[in-house]
Amino acid sequence: MLFQPKIRVAVAPAAEYEVRRGLFDMFGSKLDISFEPHKPGEYEGLQALIALSGAADAARGASECGISCYEVNGSQPIPFAAQSAITFTSSATVQPAFRNKTLADSSLVSFSRVPDSFECLANVGGQPVWAMEQHDSYEHHHVGVDVPRFRQGEFFHSYFREARWFSMVPLLHFFRGLLGPDGWPAPEPRASFIIDDPNLHHRSYGYIDFEKLANHAAAHNYHATIATVPLDAWYFDRKVADLFQIHRKHISLMMHGVNHVANELARSYEEQDALSLLATGLRRIADLESRSGVAVARIMAAPHGAFVEFIADLMLRLGYESACVSIGSLLRWNPQKVWSPDLGFSLAQSLGSLPIFHRTGISETEIRLSAFLGHPIIVATHHQDCVSNFARLESMAKIVNSIGSTQWMGIEDISRTNFLSKTQNGMVQIWPYSRHFRIPLSAEFTSVQVCHSLYCEGFTIDLCSNHRDGAEIAVPNVPARYRISNNTMEIFFPSSNRVDYSQVASKSVGMWPVVRRLLTEARDRTQPILSLTSAR
Repeated sequence: MLFQPKIRVAVAPAAEYEVRRGLFDMFGSKLDISFEPHKPGEYEGLQALIALSGAADAARGASECGISCYEVNGSQPIPFAAQSAITFTSSATVQPAFRNKTLADSSLVSFSRVPDSFECLANVGGQPVWAMEQHDSYEHHHVGVDVPRFRQGEFFHSYFREARWFSMVPLLHFFRGLLGPDGWPAPEPRASFIIDDPNLHHRSYGYIDFEKLANHAAAHNYHATIATVPLDAWYFDRKVADLFQIHRKHISLMMHGVNHVANELARSYEEQDALSLLATGLRRIADLESRSGVAVARIMAAPHGAFVEFIADLMLRLGYESACVSIGSLLRWNPQKVWSPDLGFSLAQSLGSLPIFHRTGISETEIRLSAFLGHPIIVATHHQDCVSNFARLESMAKIVNSIGSTQWMGIEDISRTNFLSKTQNGMVQIWPYSRHFRIPLSAEFTSVQVCHSLYCEGFTIDLCSNHRDGAEIAVPNVPARYRISNNTMEIFFPSSNRVDYSQVASKSVGMWPVVRRLLTEARDRTQPILSLTSAR
C-alpha cells in the first residue's frame, strides 16, 4: 500500500522511537507513512505526532500547532484484573468491528486512566482507557496502554491475535484516520466458514445434513465451504452432488490434504515423491468434478495446519491456487523460516510464492480482528460444530453479519477477490494478494495497472486496445496472463516452472491411509447416534 507523498509522523521522545524502531519501520513499509524521531520544538511539515512516555510537552506543542496527536498516558497504572475486559463505546468514531462490544485481552497487566472530559472510545470497568479530542482540523487521542515494543523475531501477528490485541487497535485507528479511505483501501468485507473432512458419500456426514445446511445458510446469510479429502473422491451420491450445484451460493468444496494422514503436508519427502502425492490429489479431484459436475477449488486447507514451504512451492508448480492455514500453524511448522515483520498485517501471507489465507477458530475476537483489518473472515470448523441445528454457525454468522455488509462466498471467490484497488482518472490500480483474481470493469476504466508484488513485476494493460472475447493473452515481458469477458478481467500469475500434474506418476496410497480414513469416517458418522444413545 505505497501511495505518494508519504505522511510525516514524528515519535517523541527520540529515545522511545529508537526502542520501537522495528515497529515503526514495519508500518512504514506497509503504509503511506514516514516515521522519524521528534526533535524538541520542531513541528513544521509534520502531519502527526506520537507522544510516548515522557513526551507530554511535545503533545501539547503538537496541539498548539494544530497537528494530530496520539498521546500515551502511562501515569498511575491500574492493575488489570483477570476478569476485566475492554468495552468499546457506541461512538460512531469506533470502527464497526468493535463498536459497543466487550472483549477480553489476556495480555494486559495494567492500564492508565485517561481524561474523561473527552469523547470516550473504550473503557475498562467504566474507567476510560481511550478517549479522543476532536478539533476542526486535527484529532488528539489519549490512550492508557503503551505502544508495543517490537523485539527481535516478533511480528505484527504477535500483537494482533486473540490473546493480545488491544495495544494495536487505537494506534491502527489513528493511522487509518491520518490516511483516509484512499490511503487505507480494503476490499468489500468477505467471509466463509470452512468445515473440514466431510465427503459426498451420503446426504449427511456426522452432524451435517447437507440439504439442511444449505437451507440454514440461506436463512441465516452465510456460506460453508466443505474441505473434502481427495482420497474420498472415489464415490459420490448423485443427490448430494446435485445439492452442491443447486445451492452453490451457500455451499461449495475445496481440498483437505490428499490422504489426510498425520503431518501429510509437513513431512520430509524426496521432491518426486511429494510431486506424485500432490498430483494424485489433483487427479482425484479432477475425476470427481468430471463425474459429478461439482466444482472443487484448487485451494488447500492443510489438515491440522501442518504445512511447510517445500510443499507450498511444489503445489504452486502443479497448479494449486492458494492454501488456507492459520498464522500460528505457519509459524509452528516452519520454525527456520525468516518471516517478514508484517506477518499478519496484509490480506494474505506468502509461503514461498504461494498465497496463504489466515483462518481462525471459532472466536468472536478473531472474527472482529480480521474484520477490523479488512481481511477475509475465514472460520474453521468441523462437523461437531454443526450440532443443535447449526446453532454455533448461526451464532458466528450473526456476529459477522452485525459488523457490516459482508459478502459470504466460497474460498475460491475469496481468493479471486483478494486485492486492493484504487481508481484515478480512468486507471484502476491493483495491489494483488493472490495469484489469480477477477476485476469487474466499468465503462469509464481505460487501463488497469497491476502493481509490483511478490508474485509478479508491475505492468499496465490498456483496455481500449484489447479484445473482450475471453481469449487468454500473455503480458509482454512478465509471467502474467489475462482475459476479458462479460465486463470482467481475469488476471493470473502461473508458476514459471509449471508441471502438468496429469503427467506426474501416481503415488501408491497404501493400506494405512485407506484404513485410517474408513475408521475416521465411521467415527464421524456414528458420533451423533452414540451421543443420542448416551444422553438417554
